[in-house]
Amino acid sequence: MNYLTKCLCILVVVPFFFTLGHSETPATCSVVQGLPGLNGRDGRDGAFGPKGDPGPTGNKGEKGEKGVGLPGGQGQKGEKGSPDVESIKKIMALESQIASLEKKWSWIKSVLLFHGVKEEVGGKVFVATARKENYAIAQNICKEVGGSLATPRNAEENSVLHGIISTKGVSSAALLDITDSQVEGTFTYSTGEKVIFTNWSTGQPDDYKNNEDCVNMYNNGFWNDVSCSSKHLVICEFQ
Repeated sequence: MNYLTKCLCILVVVPFFFTLGHSETPATCSVVQGLPGLNGRDGRDGAFGPKGDPGPTGNKGEKGEKGVGLPGGQGQKGEKGSPDVESIKKIMALESQIASLEKKWSWIKSVLLFHGVKEEVGGKVFVATARKENYAIAQNICKEVGGSLATPRNAEENSVLHGIISTKGVSSAALLDITDSQVEGTFTYSTGEKVIFTNWSTGQPDDYKNNEDCVNMYNNGFWNDVSCSSKHLVICEFQ
């Protein structure tokens, strides 16, 4: 029985007992079925209670022992890279060829500056000038143009040089880049090398009056020692 029904029954019973006191007829309580009540609204959530105290913190575990590892061994040293030997050889050969060509071109330009007789033999070129000078000046003339004073080092070169001198007249002679100014009787090239080929005239060298430390070639192809201050034909060589 719901709440509304109970209330209606009470309202009916109370008058009933009041009437019972005045009537002999038993009264009856008739129950009136009321209409179902409306659904009540959901109750609101209650207010949040205060935050509880944090629980006790657990004990921190003990720190584990540090592992002990053996140190690693030193690695093997890598092999040193080997240079490309063949490439190096090719580069060196190329550099040598370039240097040789540069030198050749240098003396070719120098040769072209002369307007005298030119003869080539064994990679060497003899060029006659129109000048007659002493040994020191003759050397400088040839050096300034990248050559040196003529010096035959074999019979073939001597023959070619002889041919050039013979075109300059019967009495012509040309200075050679040979002296014994350092040690009397020991003839050397201006580079200091000992002379390896000679073609002396009969009785030469004689160091006439102890004053003949230079050498010239007559138009017959033979050599003679002469004074370094005497003037003779200047012939330069290039190689």
